[in-house]
Amino acid sequence: MKKICSYFEMTIAGIAMVTAVLATFMNVICRYCFNRPIYQAEEIATTAFVWLVFIGASACFKEGAHVGIDCLVNLLPGRVHGVVNVITDMMLIVFSGMMAYMAVTITVSAKLKLTSALRISYSFIDAAAAIAFILMAVHSVGFLIRDIQAIRTADAGKEE
Repeated sequence: MKKICSYFEMTIAGIAMVTAVLATFMNVICRYCFNRPIYQAEEIATTAFVWLVFIGASACFKEGAHVGIDCLVNLLPGRVHGVVNVITDMMLIVFSGMMAYMAVTITVSAKLKLTSALRISYSFIDAAAAIAFILMAVHSVGFLIRDIQAIRTADAGKEE
């Protein structure tokens, strides 16, 4: 179960990428070889791309793969560095929580709006952002716990 959870985002992002590429590839083949485009292919590819971007962003966030400008923070002494990390984690929790709330609001409000070709609810597309920001908030809580433990461990090491 733990392995499934640890690779959840990468799996969803991978499936979305394969779906987008296959839909686009099949549409190109059908359009140019058979002169019969797949009208739903653009919507499928776009929807898959939205899921890829948001869930992929969450996966990168979890792994610390986003670009961060931390050169000044790295110059700070140990405890101050830890405190800045904790403050940053708290700000990320608040930001991710606010974005998750807004994304959920948009997702719920779009339930009756349907896409033109596939006739699926836009809530399915918008749910990618809601899920991604919820996951980012959860990861931020994990980062906060890790950074608080790091400060406590460093303090315990100095007391000995």
